[in-house]
Amino acid sequence: MNLQNQIAIVTGAGQGIGRGIAEKLNEYGANVVVADMIESRAIETAKILESGGGKALAVTADISVIDDIKNMFDLCIECFGAPDILVANAGISYMNKLLETTEEEFYKVYDVNAKGTFFCLKEAGLRLKDGGRIVLISSGTTKYPKKGMSLYSASKAAINLMAEVAAQELAHRKITVNCVLPGLTVTPTVEADMPDEFKQMIINNTACGRLGVPEDIAEIVAFLCSKKSQWINGKHILANGGFSA
Repeated sequence: MNLQNQIAIVTGAGQGIGRGIAEKLNEYGANVVVADMIESRAIETAKILESGGGKALAVTADISVIDDIKNMFDLCIECFGAPDILVANAGISYMNKLLETTEEEFYKVYDVNAKGTFFCLKEAGLRLKDGGRIVLISSGTTKYPKKGMSLYSASKAAINLMAEVAAQELAHRKITVNCVLPGLTVTPTVEADMPDEFKQMIINNTACGRLGVPEDIAEIVAFLCSKKSQWINGKHILANGGFSA
């Protein structure tokens, strides 16, 4: 993939899948706006990219705040120019039983996963160059839901539909919009919050016999951000190593 001189914004790029995506796009030549709600994480990722000779800009942004999204795009344009790529990766992981989920938790998850992604998508539609690429990071749980995942899976399923509709609305400008649906992927959040028995259940039901790693997802995203993917639009790419319920 040649992304030389492309300008990319990656949200939630301070760690995990987002950092892996930022590194991969940078490896293929893109200048990357590294956005994360925690400043130190964004700066750390940007330094990793710059240490490899790439160009990066660290931006602090909480995508549940619309002004932060607008500022993220403003800073991108000010530093690098109009973006070619948006990867809307930022999200909240959540696992709890339906009957134990509170209204506060509902809004916390939806404000980031659904509302935040929606307004990142909207802003990209306003500011991306013609021929640009938008990739939304959803979840394999929208296809294979499990107990305790009702709120999380529903918030991610909303993203799938956003991609389908936006693909139709932006196609006249040759902007493609696609979703990547990762299976369980080894990230700091997964390591800290997911019970070991849940992770082992996923491994036992995965043809490849392991959990995913950020690079697995990053390579797919990089392809969808490249010109080689021009005939893929409004699709959901399930990337889970052959997991089946």
